[in-house]
Amino acid sequence: MVARAVSGGFVIITVFSRWEEFTATIMLDGDRPTSQTASAVLGWLVGGYGLILVLYLGLTVLVFRGRNGARVLALTFASVSILVSFADYSLNGAQISLRTSLVSVTIDILILLALSSTNARRYARAVRAARHDRAAR
Repeated sequence: MVARAVSGGFVIITVFSRWEEFTATIMLDGDRPTSQTASAVLGWLVGGYGLILVLYLGLTVLVFRGRNGARVLALTFASVSILVSFADYSLNGAQISLRTSLVSVTIDILILLALSSTNARRYARAVRAARHDRAAR
């Protein structure tokens, strides 16, 4: 999950390093907005994505601490991310390559495999049981 957040960080760094190229691709209602408007839109998008990555890192901490709800939420997030990439591929013909979404899809599949394993469930249950034992004392 940390690898997923780090890869998202690299996306943000890439956008900042090529800001003008990304702002030139923004279209609003079929028209190209002014440079300031395009920068504002891109800024909001990058800021929102950064906030999601920070929240995802918080979710990572909760998963590591054995919170089963966080594990299920992370599984849901990975599943939705894979489905969005699939929909983009099948409906829009977006290529899945190293330059687009191959890395994120791969990491999401690895997250699904890791968090849906029997060991992950056992870990979450063991931590929960230990928490209940401490509370009962």
